[in-house]
Amino acid sequence: MNFGLQRHRFARSSAVLGVLLLSGFPCAAEAAPPDRSESPPSEISLQQVHMIETRDGAKLWEIRADQVEVNERKGFTILTRVSRPIQIAFYSSQGRATCVADRATLDLTTKNVRLEGSVVARSEQGMELKTEQLQWIAASRRLENDQVVTITRGTMVTRGRGMEAETDLERVRIFQDITSQVRPVSAPASKRSRAQ
Repeated sequence: MNFGLQRHRFARSSAVLGVLLLSGFPCAAEAAPPDRSESPPSEISLQQVHMIETRDGAKLWEIRADQVEVNERKGFTILTRVSRPIQIAFYSSQGRATCVADRATLDLTTKNVRLEGSVVARSEQGMELKTEQLQWIAASRRLENDQVVTITRGTMVTRGRGMEAETDLERVRIFQDITSQVRPVSAPASKRSRAQ
């Protein structure tokens, strides 16, 4: 298959990938992730990819990845870290969350995005969320997971299991095993040097 045809088919595939944020409450009828152990070889394989998905002129997400494998027959696209983490920004009317991860799966049917491996999400206001897995649910444009999460906002660090959040990460709900602590504020370097 020549590269021109691959690019045409990938552009068509990426147009199908419009992903939105997760819902505010856990979805009971969420589809299971694809079984990659039995997956046939990808239909399209690309490297150093920058994709942007829009709907009605508004940007939904933007992705940069080292390697992308598109499998239209199985209904998913896998993005993989080779030398740099996958970078994805989710957009909504509330704001933007910028995430990095080792791997991502885009479901071509539901349009959901699953991020896996050393996931870090940051809001425009400086809030940071760390976890091993995070999903963006297209139908509700919300982020959610059922894993351990650590959320840092200023000096407040909160840990727990299972969460849901709006795209801008300003409203986050943690479901279980919640603990919070305030970290001490470190003195600026100039004050420390004067004190010595």
